[in-house]
Amino acid sequence: MSKYEINQNRPDWVHLFETILTEPGKLGDHYSAFHNYSLGNQALAIEQLVERAIPISPIASFKSWKSKGRSVMKGQKAIALWMPVTIKQKCTSPEAPFKGEPNEDGTSKMIFVMKNHWFAYSQTQEDPEAEAAQEEIESTTLQWDRDAALETLGIQLTSFESVTGNSQGYAWPAMKLIAINPVAAYPIKTTFHEMAHCLLHSKDEVQMVCGEDLSRNLKEAEAESVAFLCCAALSLDGLDLARGYVQNWLNDKESREAFKKSAGRVFSTADKILKAGLSANVTTKPEEVTA
Repeated sequence: MSKYEINQNRPDWVHLFETILTEPGKLGDHYSAFHNYSLGNQALAIEQLVERAIPISPIASFKSWKSKGRSVMKGQKAIALWMPVTIKQKCTSPEAPFKGEPNEDGTSKMIFVMKNHWFAYSQTQEDPEAEAAQEEIESTTLQWDRDAALETLGIQLTSFESVTGNSQGYAWPAMKLIAINPVAAYPIKTTFHEMAHCLLHSKDEVQMVCGEDLSRNLKEAEAESVAFLCCAALSLDGLDLARGYVQNWLNDKESREAFKKSAGRVFSTADKILKAGLSANVTTKPEEVTA
């Protein structure tokens, strides 16, 4: 779904911006919904997916995908990762009467073994037995079109190529390239966030990853604030989570004071994103839905 309803009684953006830091927010559990795999296991997973010509995408176990409302497609084979296993140590003392038996004191050690338990998102499908997920609001009147906005702003949406499911998306601002996790908790909010990076931080040649511990607190706060205002204009859920995300990054007085100076940049960027999505199907004046 790429079209969303514009709230023609637009909320006061100045007031909303002020509430980002003053009203309670929470950090979404979608940033920890997947296991954080080691770099070695991530590399191992990517190698196996490439060998099988399977698109690189977030990985999880069979049961974990079921809990997320997805099922593994018939005929798909699991990939193998290193898994820690704890075993009891055997008696090694020559005086022990039964050498090789487990120690009575219960001492144990951890070893790593290869287990075929994991599947990529691209190996799964929506589980018909799972409860239907609540869809984000689809337009019935004036619409904001994601695809039109991306084209107008010259931003390209590409495949999400990461086995880390907790990352909601990422952007290469200098190349105006974004990718959204196919199992992102709030895909349109993440889209706004990554689009904002491309418009606000286009001189940044490094990858911006939504949900990772990067030392760019003000840039992350600006991008999420743009997403916050766009979601408010479209009457979408997740405003409390956006506030929590910003508050998590701006955790000291200095960064919060610097953030207050970002209001104009944030308003202008949110305005550009909303206008760009209205260019294909405007039925009222753009000024009615801008800051």
